[in-house]
Amino acid sequence: MPVIAFKEKAQVLVEQYGWSLTGAKGYIDGEAFRKRRKEPPVHVLGGIDDYSEGFRAGYFHLPPPPPGYLGGH
Repeated sequence: MPVIAFKEKAQVLVEQYGWSLTGAKGYIDGEAFRKRRKEPPVHVLGGIDDYSEGFRAGYFHLPPPPPGYLGGH
């Protein structure tokens, strides 16, 4: 995914769901790992930070968390 598309998608998630930018980036990375059938890094499976929570949501194809859940507004 080109860098510009990554940044644009992250910004859309921030605006649409009220997530933090870090959580949105984690979600996008999780989707990418799932689509490529790659094992997720161990540190994101147990992390409680915005990035890790977003990563798990994207990786495990969970519905988007409610607005503000990933450290947003």
